[in-house]
Amino acid sequence: MALGRHSDFNRLWFGQTVSNFGDKISLLALPTLAVVVLDGGALEVGVLGALRFLPFLLLAPIAGLVADRVSRRTVMIAADLGRFLALGTIPLAFALDSVSMTHVYVVAALTGVLTTFFEVSYQSWLPQLIGTENLIEGNTKLQISRSVAEAVGAGAGGALIQLLGAARAITADAFTFLVSLVALLVIRHRDTRERTQERKASAKAEMKEGMKTLFGNPVLRGLFTANVVVNLGAAMGDALLIVYAYKVLDLSPGQVGAAFAVMSVFVIVGAVLSEVVSKSLSVGRLLVITAVVLGAGYILVPTGGAVGGFVGLIVVQAVIGFVSPMFDIHVLSLVQGVTPNEQMGRVSGTALSAVYGALSLGYFAGGALGEGIGLTAGLAVAGAVTIAGGLTLLTGPVAKIKEMPAGDNAEEGSPAADEARITA
Repeated sequence: MALGRHSDFNRLWFGQTVSNFGDKISLLALPTLAVVVLDGGALEVGVLGALRFLPFLLLAPIAGLVADRVSRRTVMIAADLGRFLALGTIPLAFALDSVSMTHVYVVAALTGVLTTFFEVSYQSWLPQLIGTENLIEGNTKLQISRSVAEAVGAGAGGALIQLLGAARAITADAFTFLVSLVALLVIRHRDTRERTQERKASAKAEMKEGMKTLFGNPVLRGLFTANVVVNLGAAMGDALLIVYAYKVLDLSPGQVGAAFAVMSVFVIVGAVLSEVVSKSLSVGRLLVITAVVLGAGYILVPTGGAVGGFVGLIVVQAVIGFVSPMFDIHVLSLVQGVTPNEQMGRVSGTALSAVYGALSLGYFAGGALGEGIGLTAGLAVAGAVTIAGGLTLLTGPVAKIKEMPAGDNAEEGSPAADEARITA
């Protein structure tokens, strides 16, 4: 692996791996604190969930503008420090017997805002840190860390909450951001962007420039459209899956948990094999195929349930888990590979805002479909939307891409030049 001896990337990877596990602790600990300690209910838990993701929808484009104007590493360090301090106030307030729901809301909102700025800067910085030729390997390793955290982090977080209590467990998450901060501080690489124009004079002009790049480059436009539609359909399917498992298949919580655990394992497997599969199929074909298979998985959930019940659901979940990270890794790597470095933040911020908006709309639409036309028909619609997202790639140049672009895109400024670097 080309990044095996890349010390700066390995520091970033270590910091993000630790931070990912911490995230899973707070994802469980904050709602637990709200319900068990502060006597909250479904409304309070729902507000906490919204505060976690709403900043991406509202602030990601602004975070992208900031990432293109100042040092991305500095933004990430500031975000880690802010999250450490914000989360650290929870156990302190608990020890002083002064923690309140308002306090928890403020911490959740502040953490969500800082996470938005961190993620946009991190995605914008990675291509310069490791080079576009190493993006699939780098994103694969980072995705593996996220997947492992997803698979075991919640369980470990639950055990920690059981042992220490929700408020004290949040301390552990706070310190994971401190670990990430230290990892960033010891990275030697620095931003090397040169500004030949007075871009800071007009934030509006910079935002327009980023939008022009995103929607003017056929590759970026195709990836953006497909990613938004696929995430919309997948969110619709995910909203219906768990309800179908309980209400139609009549499974127990233990069986549902086991099915989702199997999916998490196959997410890891899919991430590990992502680069190998892309070399066999080509990057463009892989994106189309994984999106179509993902959509087919949602459509086949009722079939799997009817034929095999619990076992059938596990098989379908394994398929969904296997293809999902392959699609995500290669979409992100291609966006990073063809976007000019000076505009990476604005392009990533706009894309993240749209994707999170699609996820929010998808979960709402999935629930409405389940109530309106039934769970089976709703899953079929979700699968069809997901497949349609993948098929949109056939109308542009993305499906013809054979491999990731090589070289540093920071030296070239035009979308046409970035597109030309792709072997098709």
